[in-house]
Amino acid sequence: MVLKLKVLWFKNCLGLAIDQTSTNHQFQLTNYYFWPKTEAWEQLKIELSLKSWISVEEKIRILNLTSEVMNFWHRNRQMESFEMFQNQKYFKDILLVNCKS
Repeated sequence: MVLKLKVLWFKNCLGLAIDQTSTNHQFQLTNYYFWPKTEAWEQLKIELSLKSWISVEEKIRILNLTSEVMNFWHRNRQMESFEMFQNQKYFKDILLVNCKS
């Protein structure tokens, strides 16, 4: 079992959600939260804290990744940054959707 961060990339906000993936299946673990309109990181943290079957290390990994994505987006909101983001080797395990709005 692996957690995967899903990111909807908008010019004015990010949609952030978490899926649980296995070799054959992908399950939605959380709803989308839109940052900076909501406290998305806090909401994801609360949802993860309620899931006792997920290891502490995996929760920390996905929350740290969420923080890094949020910081990257905040520094590089221009639409051309989506391509820069998509090409980052570190972010290769993220499910990413470019939402032009």
